[in-house]
Amino acid sequence: LPRKTWVIIRVDGKGFHTFTKHLERPYSQPLADALDAAACFVATQMAGFAFAYGQSDEYSFLLSDFGRDDSRMWFDGSVQKIASVTASLFTAAFHKAYANPGYAAFDARVFPIPNRGEVEKYFLWRQADATRNSLNMLASTHYSHAELLGKSAAEKHDLLHAKGENWAKYPADFKRGRVVRPNENGFTADREIPIFTREPGYLDALIPRAD
Repeated sequence: LPRKTWVIIRVDGKGFHTFTKHLERPYSQPLADALDAAACFVATQMAGFAFAYGQSDEYSFLLSDFGRDDSRMWFDGSVQKIASVTASLFTAAFHKAYANPGYAAFDARVFPIPNRGEVEKYFLWRQADATRNSLNMLASTHYSHAELLGKSAAEKHDLLHAKGENWAKYPADFKRGRVVRPNENGFTADREIPIFTREPGYLDALIPRAD
């Protein structure tokens, strides 16, 4: 990886459609809790960790090597080392946090982002995906795939209202995702995050600035 840049490591569940098919729908709090615990643990192991954003079965970690002139990227920027260690640490921590999980595995991909504006756009994209995923998950608990095929987001909301369901009343972390960030005691998962486009200062405060 190049020096003095922002780096994303996105961890994603492998085959989680099968793994989660017996879980409570539309949202399994124990699963989310275990994912958050795994992210908090991995954050403790990362050099240059800024924050992580989680939704569905994924977590995106933001690292940077801004700071002193001699600051170095985690594992000296070795992509293969960063990806393999992150995936293995996350998988191990998830299994420790989640009771009787059967077999779960996570992969990881690593990529640099050349400027701060693009970092912001990346997390806006992932939160938009979280909103879309949560609506689809809720709708699919009441309607078949064929009934939802080709339906817009507005139409899915109307279908849910017809069933007495209101997506807006579901927990914030289900609709918008969670953020793992440093605090005075280590790391914590924030489950009441705002909509990033409505409160841009929240995301802006998390993304490191270049020296």
